[in-house]
Formats: sequence, C-alpha cells, structure tokens
Amino acid sequence: MKPYIIAVAGPSGAGKSLFCRILQSRYSNVSRLKLDDFFKDKDDVPVIDGCINWDHPDSLKWDIMVQALKDLKDGKHAMVPHYSRKDDKCVGEKCVLPAEVMLFDGFMTLVNPELRDLIDLKLYFDLSEDSQIKRRRMRQPWVEDDYLYKIMIPAARMFIAPGKQYADYIINAELLPVGVSEQCINLIHSHFRQVKTSSLEKSKVSHLYSPSSYQFQSVNLKSTKSV
Repeated sequence: MKPYIIAVAGPSGAGKSLFCRILQSRYSNVSRLKLDDFFKDKDDVPVIDGCINWDHPDSLKWDIMVQALKDLKDGKHAMVPHYSRKDDKCVGEKCVLPAEVMLFDGFMTLVNPELRDLIDLKLYFDLSEDSQIKRRRMRQPWVEDDYLYKIMIPAARMFIAPGKQYADYIINAELLPVGVSEQCINLIHSHFRQVKTSSLEKSKVSHLYSPSSYQFQSVNLKSTKSV
C-alpha cells in the first residue's frame, strides 16, 4: 500500500490540527504525521532579539522529518520523535503507521522542496496577520507582544506565506475551523474522484470528534492549479 499524502500547511491558528483531528475521527483509513513532533529541544532552538524563535526553519529536525515521510510514502512505519510541548524537548520515540490516506500537518510543511516532492495533495490554510495574532492570544494568553510582532509575523511572511505558490488549494481560514474542515472534506472527496485514487472510509466508531465551541460556517476554496 502506497499512502496518498496530503499536506496541511498555513500559519498559526488557521485550524490545521482541528481539521486533521476531525478527519481522523470520521475515517478509519487516515493516519497523521505531525510536523510539531520534529521540533528541536529548547536549548537548540535559535534565539533572535532575546526570544526563542520557534517559528524559524532552524527550529526543526528536517533530516529526520524527510526520512519519516519517505518511509511512510513507501508504506513502511516511521519512528519519529515524541516531542513534549510541556517540557520543550524530545522525551522518546513513537511509531507512526502508514494508512491509505496520510495527513502531514504543520505550519512549514510546504517549506522544504524535498518534502514537497513526496506530497500528493497540498492544502494551504490562509489566515490574515490580525487573525493569526488574535487566535494565538486566545490559545496562549501568556504569549508576549514582542514574540508576536518580532518573531511570529515576520517568520510567517518570510517562510510560511511563500508556500501558497505550491498549494493545490488555498483555503480561506478566516471563518470558523469546523466550517473549514467540512468544506475541505468535501474537497478531498471530489479530488479523489477526479484523480481516481484513494478514498475515505467511514469509521465505525460512533463518537466523532465534534468540538462544541465551534459552529459550522461556509468557506471559500480557491484552486491554484488543475488537479
């Protein structure tokens, strides 16, 4: 089995993780590789203007990430770091199993050309800078303004936003994440029918991931090239 790999890219707060959790809860043949597991330990992350820069490409273990995606693309399991955000360091290893549909999500999934070559469908969740800041503050009330304005936003401009040029679909992530997720699921179904490849298989689990804090709204999808 060769997995069909879907990259889910975009800036902080765009709803990437929520979309992946919803997709995994509904379909039994979906697995996930998280870019966040490939962060370096805090002591090895670059420091800029006195701030630890988690939003710079040098904060990630690219070689291990590329190898993991290659293994999964070949239908093999991948041993990946088990990263603890609580401790800001790797605390062990874990095994990621391949599946017919493989999600690869994270803010910089479209940055590395070697990774892009392994990806079958590229989604970019687009979010304005004001919304990035607002959602980051909601998720991390303790985040300092210096980090937001001197680190996160400049990094998004320099490293993340250019990934839009490689996306098959640019998704307007300004609306509520569950609405974005519903539209993306429909998009993936449609895409699979067009390319006559994988399909999503409904899970037999009765309790699906459905966060009560969000409501459904529609969202605009923009195709950047024919698929």
